[in-house]
Amino acid sequence: MMFEPDEKEVIDLEPAAETAPDPVAEGETPPAEAEETELVVSIGNEEPPPEPDASQEAPAWVKDLRKQNREQQKRIRELERSMQAPAAQGETNTAPPKKPTLQDVDYDTGAYEAKLDDWYKAKAAYDSQEAKRQQERDAVKGAWEAKLTGYNTAKAELKAKDFEDAEAVIADTLSTTQQGIILDGAEKPALLIYALGKNPKKAAELAAITNPVAFAAAIGRLEASLKVTQRKPSAAPEQIPSGNARKTGAVDNTLERLREEAGRTGDFTKVMAYKRQAKRG
Repeated sequence: MMFEPDEKEVIDLEPAAETAPDPVAEGETPPAEAEETELVVSIGNEEPPPEPDASQEAPAWVKDLRKQNREQQKRIRELERSMQAPAAQGETNTAPPKKPTLQDVDYDTGAYEAKLDDWYKAKAAYDSQEAKRQQERDAVKGAWEAKLTGYNTAKAELKAKDFEDAEAVIADTLSTTQQGIILDGAEKPALLIYALGKNPKKAAELAAITNPVAFAAAIGRLEASLKVTQRKPSAAPEQIPSGNARKTGAVDNTLERLREEAGRTGDFTKVMAYKRQAKRG
């Protein structure tokens, strides 16, 4: 079991012949760790959404439950769309011509051959039109999938931890058609979705615009007013013990890291140097 020697023991010991460079040299300030920033998107001259209170953050089980609920709602919407699709397709698709039979012409071979010749012509015309329709469907599908890929890429690049929450707000507020207009027409749909998801009031105002042309125009004006900034998440300042007093409840992350390193190497020189510096502070 490793133990931490007191300061006298370290000072009286003869230093080792070769030691690694001390990252916390005496008289120098310990290097600060890089701080993460938080994406903030505001609309026009409106105040940006308030910074979330870390002390009121939902526990892990609540986050998991919300995620499961979002996935369930997504499956329900996809099922509803799949149930509506066949009916819509039935209105536009035409059935292939029916091949004649001898029974249809009372077994008159002459009439049957004439009917069969007409069928071949109609069948060729139908196959040609169907091939064109399939090409159009493939082109539309490919363009839509490219839009989705670009959206997901931009979504990942935003690095917004609460993007899925904002996305869920939009899924619950805007119709499928309105969401499609944003994805297909906006220059930066991922950024716009995030901004609206963080501003439910504005999303509700847009949801009330049922005319697709008017909705697209409103989306264009809103996107032009977006402002993107970065904000440092609030955190309590790290407390470093001063003098001989030890502050109850305070955790010095740098000291703990140095102790862990000393526990692995058996060299507590860095720990004692850091303590002396803290006492002088």
